[in-house]
Amino acid sequence: MTVIAMTSARGAPGVTTTALVLTLAWPRPVLLVEADVCGSSSIKAGHLRGEYDHQLSLINLALAHRGGALNLDTLRGQTIALTDDRGRLVLPGLATRAQAASLTETFWESLATLLKAVSGHGVDVIVDAGRLGMRHGPDPLLRTADLLAVVSRTGLDDLVAVRANADQLPGTEADAVMERRGLLLVGDGRPHRANEAADATTLPVWASVAWDPLTAERVNGRERVRTSLTRVGNSRLIRSGRAAIAELADVDDRRRRVLGRPTGHPDARVGGSVGV
Repeated sequence: MTVIAMTSARGAPGVTTTALVLTLAWPRPVLLVEADVCGSSSIKAGHLRGEYDHQLSLINLALAHRGGALNLDTLRGQTIALTDDRGRLVLPGLATRAQAASLTETFWESLATLLKAVSGHGVDVIVDAGRLGMRHGPDPLLRTADLLAVVSRTGLDDLVAVRANADQLPGTEADAVMERRGLLLVGDGRPHRANEAADATTLPVWASVAWDPLTAERVNGRERVRTSLTRVGNSRLIRSGRAAIAELADVDDRRRRVLGRPTGHPDARVGGSVGV
């Protein structure tokens, strides 16, 4: 199974919405980790419409780490089910920006190890890492993820920002050979196409999600859609999310072949509890 970390080079290109859409469309058990240090969990306030326990949070894992009690059980205890079948879970992010000071480098390293263990239990992990380069940010999660996706819109200013920060992406020179770092575009062709984005940023374009503001608003809390995707399942946004998942699986298979690891992502049906 796979850990995918998603970040941005500037502003708000749609990292959280993209991560949420992929999570909802994911064909296997999956855990979404809100690791954006800006504070105010977008999932709890938006998609979950403020209806869940505000005490559940990433900060509790940091406190558990400080007490030597960070493990799979404490992680499980801080998650919320995004769908009734509990096949898709979210670890909510911080309540306030001030809490970020408690997120030390050693905490992020321990959490990275724990998320690798989660993926070893048959659960994929999607990390919403927010904007690159933030103080107290989750750099160890970016360094250790199987795939590091930079989410960007296709305006020239967006692509220039990605190019200017590409050298700051955590990782090694070998990542280019393994294709571990790439672009996930929001709104391919608005105005620039994928090939132009790749040329401008020097990063390969892995996939794209549609520019669909209406569905994005619905998924982010305008309507109560969390228990079923029936009303948005045929939207351009969700359909593009499914296509992006297949493209990311192909990228991961190529990476695994380079590393000499087993490939293949069975299209298992999500059902039952996620075993984290």
